[in-house]
Amino acid sequence: MKSIFKINPVTYFLLLSILMCGYFNYFVVIFVILFFHEIGHLMMIKLFNEKIKKIEILPFGAIIKMDMQTNIFSIKLFLISSFGIVMQFFLYVPFEYLYNNGVMNDLTYQIFLTYNKFIILFNIMPVVPLDGSKVLGSILEMIIPYKLNLKLINIVSVFVIVVFLSINDFNLSLIVIECFLVMETLKLIRNHNYIFNSFLLERYLYNIEHKRVKRVRSIKNIYKNYYNFINNIRERDVLMAKFKPFN
Repeated sequence: MKSIFKINPVTYFLLLSILMCGYFNYFVVIFVILFFHEIGHLMMIKLFNEKIKKIEILPFGAIIKMDMQTNIFSIKLFLISSFGIVMQFFLYVPFEYLYNNGVMNDLTYQIFLTYNKFIILFNIMPVVPLDGSKVLGSILEMIIPYKLNLKLINIVSVFVIVVFLSINDFNLSLIVIECFLVMETLKLIRNHNYIFNSFLLERYLYNIEHKRVKRVRSIKNIYKNYYNFINNIRERDVLMAKFKPFN
């Protein structure tokens, strides 16, 4: 049976660098932080009965690819995307307890405080494919058209990467991570139209409906969390005209 787990080469590079430098405490603490971060995501995925296709382990967390509809409710997407960071905040409780009771030394505790904060701040950046971009997207798609949301996520992601690159003082580890983020953002930009058409096709194939109604002028302005009337024509009829010839 094919494993759903994959370790990104960047992760191997950074973790081996840590071990070769003798920073075993760093390795253990970072592993614990990332483990609980992903447990947070997996708890929400399990709660909503979503299926996991692949888990790719990255230096700052993991990319969990799910067999999930693009039209998943925005609140579900928000909870799945944000709960990894939520679990990191819960981690402060056991670490504080161990430190205050003398079980954990000062160095290990300081490593935890530094890297837990760093991984939280890093993951909330609205950059593809970090949690921050998914959280931001899940919020924006509740108030703006889905296609516009995709464009804004691309723009914000590029802007944040440029800022991030400008403040990097040639740290090799950060440069490797930045290169990865650039490639992922470019991939999303290239697949922009494919993602939007997949979004529309799902609504057609599964006849997705919502109680709330939104009236729009074009199919490009369709909202994810509404049943749309496009120029006073039912969404279903517009989608049938678009996709039925391909059946």
